[in-house]
Amino acid sequence: MNRKSLLMCCISFCFFLFFSVIFEYPIVNAQDLQNKNSDNAKFPFDEFLLNSWQEVEKGVSFIRISETIMVERENEAKLPITVSFDVLKFDPTYCNFSVYGATIDNTKLRSLVGWLKDYQLLAAINASMYLPDKISSIGYLKKNNKFSNAHIGKKLGAFFVANPYEKYKGKIPEVAILYTNDPQFSKFIAKGEKQDLSTILDKYQVVVQNFQLLELTNNDNKLWEGQRRHSIASLGEDSQGKILLMYASIPTTINDFITVLRKNSQLNIKRAMYLEGGTEAAMLYQGKKAFLWQVNDNIKLFLKGVILLPNVIGIKKK
Repeated sequence: MNRKSLLMCCISFCFFLFFSVIFEYPIVNAQDLQNKNSDNAKFPFDEFLLNSWQEVEKGVSFIRISETIMVERENEAKLPITVSFDVLKFDPTYCNFSVYGATIDNTKLRSLVGWLKDYQLLAAINASMYLPDKISSIGYLKKNNKFSNAHIGKKLGAFFVANPYEKYKGKIPEVAILYTNDPQFSKFIAKGEKQDLSTILDKYQVVVQNFQLLELTNNDNKLWEGQRRHSIASLGEDSQGKILLMYASIPTTINDFITVLRKNSQLNIKRAMYLEGGTEAAMLYQGKKAFLWQVNDNIKLFLKGVILLPNVIGIKKK
């Protein structure tokens, strides 16, 4: 073996040792699994089965959505566009939901992998976009009376709520997505209570605010017009009250993403909230291995801990 070969072997071994120390479990990038010959990187479900729910474990299901829609272009011609994304569905009967963050947990920023590992989460996804200080959420975000942002954003129309305070447990949904213009506040507010959004938010230990994706009607959301294509991390609630973590690694426009959310009957989605897009967006599930959904161009940045997130939504088994 010549000196050059020996040097390359040493470098390779150092990288292997480095990553072995950082991660106590293997990390698999979802997009790498397109190679069927990869024996050591298998999901606990069939990653090549489209538009069909598969049970991952008790209370957790997976579906890979792939829909072709007709999209208008500038010359008014309609062209077929395929929108693909992955969804993890969690049943609140078997899972607990919370938010973890640098301010609300009095801790440091972490990579998505770091949040999952350090807080022993079953799954994690971006909690919300953040302000230029790279710590504060762009909208209202609290956990156990500690705030990342105590201001309710007027243009942010959706709230993720979880973990009612003790005196409200069993009286209101354990977890839900709310809209500011939601007409179904009655199941959250008792007779004699003030009939407004703040009454509901005060009943939950966890509240995360971000942009509303789906309208309550099928009207187009003008907020997303002219948006460029990028990866998307989002949160949904179906008609049975189950929570959906959704990630599109193949760049798409938000309007095209919304169209598929409405169209796909398998999702049975009722409300949805935008979480993050682009480089910072990702989704992570911990089975026997940790499966990271991310854009391939960014995967090394995530694994090296270059991309740090101030807040994440995390899920644990009960």
